[in-house]
Amino acid sequence: MTNRELDLEWMELIKQALDAGISKSEIREFLQNQPQEVKTE
Repeated sequence: MTNRELDLEWMELIKQALDAGISKSEIREFLQNQPQEVKTE
């Protein structure tokens, strides 16, 4: 998966969350509280 594809997927997920009534600040808080994983190939 390319970075562009990944970005588009994240944009769609965030749009769906906003459409479901989740606020921008709630999305931001959720993302900030997730563990950071780095994949190397």
